[in-house]
Amino acid sequence: MQTLGTVLLAVGFLALAGAHLITDPTALDANIGAGFLTIVGLITGATGLLVSVIGALLGTRRRRR
Repeated sequence: MQTLGTVLLAVGFLALAGAHLITDPTALDANIGAGFLTIVGLITGATGLLVSVIGALLGTRRRRR
């Protein structure tokens, strides 16, 4: 579960980095694509972070028993 969270977090980060790279103040279509990548990157990264935290909490709970 933590591996899935880490992969999702990495994909979200890469999407945000890609959005930053293709942002162009003069090209409207590039900014639309960058906006889409930003939204997808934020959602994917937040989901990955949430899955990682839940996996860590469940892992510590199982080890205690």
